[in-house]
Amino acid sequence: MKPLNITLIVPSNSDYEKLSLFFRNIMKWSRFPKEIILIKTNKRKQPMNKFFINFCKKNNILFKNFYKPNLYPGAARNIGIQNSTLKILSFLDVGTHATNKWLQHGFEKINKTNSLIMWGKTYYITNSKKEEIIRACTYGAKPINTLPGSMIHKKVFNIVGIFLNNIRAGEDAEWIYRANMHNILACNSKEVIEYQNLKGVSYTSIIKKWFRNYSFSKKLSYLNGNREIYFLILSLLIALVAFNWNQIVAEWSFQSPFYIPHITKMSLISIILTYFIIRGFILPIKKGYDLKFLLPLSVFKITLFSFCIDLTKLISFIFSRFYNK
Repeated sequence: MKPLNITLIVPSNSDYEKLSLFFRNIMKWSRFPKEIILIKTNKRKQPMNKFFINFCKKNNILFKNFYKPNLYPGAARNIGIQNSTLKILSFLDVGTHATNKWLQHGFEKINKTNSLIMWGKTYYITNSKKEEIIRACTYGAKPINTLPGSMIHKKVFNIVGIFLNNIRAGEDAEWIYRANMHNILACNSKEVIEYQNLKGVSYTSIIKKWFRNYSFSKKLSYLNGNREIYFLILSLLIALVAFNWNQIVAEWSFQSPFYIPHITKMSLISIILTYFIIRGFILPIKKGYDLKFLLPLSVFKITLFSFCIDLTKLISFIFSRFYNK
């Protein structure tokens, strides 16, 4: 069957095995792109999958392979954009696997609706209770709009601009933020792609990833209004004021109308309880979890790990403002 007039752009820092799994997923699709651009950013050059190269030749797919060591994902995607020859571009990451109908349905929809963008939807796969806790604190159990899985007319990049070259992570969300600011005609994909890289992830690796991502927050405009960071800062200020209230305002006089008994304890309990309700119940429920999952113990694990993530955000946010140039 004739390939579709669309380019698939894939940045990769993955090993040979993961890349081979990604190729096998492509080979199951109902329709194939006319052009595939792979940008490998590994430190060491890896052998190419000859079986997939032969598959591309057999199905009249133009396969372009670039080796650009140590490039960040945004810079790698920009190379793909610059070297694409077609009007519509699609994006996937090696860790995302698409449904068999994703390319076909997406290509049909973006043309039928005359949209300039079709946003991808990603579902994050988990295989263990620990991975569920991590997902509840981060991505959630519902599919979310992502750049992987998206299809974009090439001319949109003349309006919005290309991806940030010098950002290790978060450049895709930053580009989506910019695109939304331009009110470009867009639609959403009905086909959900699956993110595989939560499998086997540890709490420590997530903390390191969040620190890395938020260390670039100074360059990511969409993170400037991050609510969790401001909540922590506000909580610290409230605790500081409460601790010193009776000393400064009431001068430790029990007769003063401004004296508040046990103000420090009440303030701390209120802050902790508010955080527990928001992080332990409200946000996980909004992200697709029910009380059956949260109770009786998961809610405490989610709250504790969420606090670790938020604290990491705050530290990396400060690091970005004062130490990152």
